[in-house]
Amino acid sequence: MQASIFLCIVSFAGFATFCVSPAIVAAQLTPLNFVYTGIGGQSDLIRFTHAQGIFKKYGLDATMIYVISGVTTTQAVASGSAPMANSNATDGLRAIAAGAPLRIIMVGVDQFQHLFVARSGIKTPKEMKGKRIAVSRYGAFSDIQTRFLVRQWGMDPDRDVQILQIGNSAARAAALAGGAVDGAVVTAGLIPAAKRAGLNIIFDLSTIQTKFANAIVIANDSLIKERPGLVRAAVAAIIDGIKSWRTRPETAVDFLKKAYSSSDAETQETYREITRLVRAEPRPDLLGIQNAWDSIPELKVRGAVDLRRFVEPKFVEEVLKGHS
Repeated sequence: MQASIFLCIVSFAGFATFCVSPAIVAAQLTPLNFVYTGIGGQSDLIRFTHAQGIFKKYGLDATMIYVISGVTTTQAVASGSAPMANSNATDGLRAIAAGAPLRIIMVGVDQFQHLFVARSGIKTPKEMKGKRIAVSRYGAFSDIQTRFLVRQWGMDPDRDVQILQIGNSAARAAALAGGAVDGAVVTAGLIPAAKRAGLNIIFDLSTIQTKFANAIVIANDSLIKERPGLVRAAVAAIIDGIKSWRTRPETAVDFLKKAYSSSDAETQETYREITRLVRAEPRPDLLGIQNAWDSIPELKVRGAVDLRRFVEPKFVEEVLKGHS
């Protein structure tokens, strides 16, 4: 996917609640850089929220900065250059554990959401033995998911397959289509293109019945402490965007069709998949975050950790209470 860059500006002068009137929207706006990574799932939903002008409804004139790496995303938020971001949980937890001043404020997807796709001719997991599997980079979420899955298939990821660092979902799909690798986990948004290229879906990771913090929103500690109204406005916009996505399917499908240049049937399939995965109430629940923490070997060996220090749930709770 081509990287797109937008500028995010937030108004919250006189912001008393998250239900900002149109008159307030016209008031003075405050800049906020909002970074996102990845395609599909929560990333698509947040981009939809922006495209529909929902951020402006809450005082934000939002444009998002796309980066290809979750590590780059967390670094941008930690430095304050982009004090809020959509990211994956494992990169966020690694950064927080290393001392980065970040908090998880939302968990939009609390399960595995990728699909494992293999080149033409491979139809079952057993046929992946001895084959080449693409991940974004070693230790990244795609690597964690891949190793977890290979073990589920009764194989050793270090001996029975060859894991290669290729790049994000789009790069992995391209490597598959070009024959450079034999399999990879990719996001649901790339599945229509994968099918057109003759690739086979051999496993849907979302069928794994485990709570697992996946797509999250993180914010810089300073932003949370010094400008809570701004954070609350952003959370309110995203939750409103989720509602709009679910209640206005024709608008969401039109957005996806333009974003992916896909057929009607393919677009409907992508819409259903994102709707199934992204939670209506994206609370930063500790169980899924704990499972994500435990999936990272160097963090799990630390033993018991109070993950409440890494989470700030009040914004989602306040917004949901205000919408009830």
